[in-house]
Amino acid sequence: MNIFRYDSPLMQFLTRAADLVWLNILVLLCSVPVFTAGAAISAMESIIYKLLHNEDVMVTKEFFIAFGKNFKQATVIWLILLVIEGALGYDFYYSRQIGTGFSEAMKTCAVVLFVLVFALMLYIFPLQAHYINKTKDIFKNAAIICVVHPVRTILMLVVQAFFIALGVLIVLDYRFIPLLVSFGISLPWYFCACIHMPVFDKLDGIDRNGNKIAPDNYKKESDSEEDSQEPDSDDADEDEVSDDGEEEEKTES
Repeated sequence: MNIFRYDSPLMQFLTRAADLVWLNILVLLCSVPVFTAGAAISAMESIIYKLLHNEDVMVTKEFFIAFGKNFKQATVIWLILLVIEGALGYDFYYSRQIGTGFSEAMKTCAVVLFVLVFALMLYIFPLQAHYINKTKDIFKNAAIICVVHPVRTILMLVVQAFFIALGVLIVLDYRFIPLLVSFGISLPWYFCACIHMPVFDKLDGIDRNGNKIAPDNYKKESDSEEDSQEPDSDDADEDEVSDDGEEEEKTES
C-alpha cells in the first residue's frame, strides 16, 4: 500500500493534525478580545464533532459560520463562567493572604468549586455547540451528564490538567511556544471530545459514521432549508397514485 495515498492512515493523520493546528490558530485569533473566547470554543467544538465523525470539513468557512451562529449564547455562557471562576480564584487568593484555620477551609472549598465549574464547562460548550437549548437548560444538562458519567468527567479533567501543566512548562521555555500556539487548545479539547462524544452519539441515535438521523434539536449546519419544507400537495397526490398503482399490479400478479 502506498503510504502517500490521500486515504492512507499516514495522510489521514497528517490531515487531521493540520486541521487541528489551523483550528487552534483560529481559536487564538478569535479569543483575543477575551469575551469572544466562548464563541470561539463553541465553534471549535462544532468542527471537532465533524472531524470525529469523518465528515468533509472546510475548517475556516465552517468555523466562522458556527462562530457567528453561536456568538450570542456562547458569549453569555462564557461571561457567566468567567465571573464564577474569577470569583473563586479571588477567594483562593484572599484565603491564602489571611492564613487562618478558617481560611484553609475557604481555600479548599474554592479549589473544589473551581474544578467542578471547570468540569461543567467541558460539557457546556459541546452541548451549546450541538443542541438548541436555553442557557439554563444547557447548564442543567451539563450538570446531569457530569454526574451520570463521572469516569468520563474525571478523564477529561485529567487530560485538561495534563495539557495545562504542559503549557506552563512550555511558557517557561520560549523555544517550545510554537507547540502551544499549534496545539495548546485544540488538542486537549479534541481528546476530551473523544471521551464525551459517545454520550452525545447515544443521545442523537447515531454511530461514529453518522449513519442514523439526529434529532430535530441537533444543530447540523449542512441541513438545508429545502429539506425542512413539506412537499407540495400535488406531488404528494401523484406519489399516492403511483404507490396505489404499484400495489394493484402486485395484487394482480
